Amino acid sequence: MITNTKAPIGARKAFTLIELLVVIAIIAILASILFPVFAKVREKARQITCASNLKQLGLGIIQYQQDYDEINPYAYGNDNHPLSTWCTQILPYVKSVGVFKCPDDTYSRGATDIDHNGGSIPNSTPQVVSYSISLAGGDWDGNWSVGGHTPLASITSPASTIILSERWNGYHFLQIGWAQDNWCSNGEFLNGAGGPAGATGHTGMSNYAFTDGHVKAMRYEQTIQQQGSEKPMTDSYYPGWLPKCKASTASGAADAKYFGMWTTKQD
Repeated sequence: MITNTKAPIGARKAFTLIELLVVIAIIAILASILFPVFAKVREKARQITCASNLKQLGLGIIQYQQDYDEINPYAYGNDNHPLSTWCTQILPYVKSVGVFKCPDDTYSRGATDIDHNGGSIPNSTPQVVSYSISLAGGDWDGNWSVGGHTPLASITSPASTIILSERWNGYHFLQIGWAQDNWCSNGEFLNGAGGPAGATGHTGMSNYAFTDGHVKAMRYEQTIQQQGSEKPMTDSYYPGWLPKCKASTASGAADAKYFGMWTTKQD
């Protein structure tokens, strides 16, 4: 005779408290490992979106160059259109104002847009800008950086000359000239202004658009390395008004040795 020794369903052994605690502990450990990974993945996605924005803006500048005899846009406008920023100059080529904002730029701009005089525009959505064109302080003729209506023929190494960089703040809008330029000595770009700094906003890195149209994510320190046979910043070849690059993003950092990717003169 065969005897069924299988326990009735109602008599089966349940999980003990210790077993439940072990399962919960395993889940907690897995969560502690995976959540930082998910956060890094989300940040990487935001960086890629930002790089895509810069790519579109860079291509817009290239189209502008072709329409204006291979000349880069002004940073702030020109004598005929003094209120025209580089952003509004290339807007017809990019169509959407959304590409001007980096998703990691978390500065609050308020509820309404700002016009070119700094006044609030009622019932409007802020047209935020997270990027600035490369322009050395005092370089109104474009002799040393790209944003002063510089001829492309004067840029000796387009593939290593920065044209756009990230500059985040609470007052950068599409239609006004404030913060439309950036340079390697800009404290707001390097250290932030009451919020994250554009130079380190993507896990210590930043996106840069170059004159030839490509975009690259780099640490700031990579941008100030000698690119060609350019002279040190202290050489008399460079004008005294040209602001010196900083050696790092640390607050109060000393001057770097070279202008690196920030100058058009890399021969």
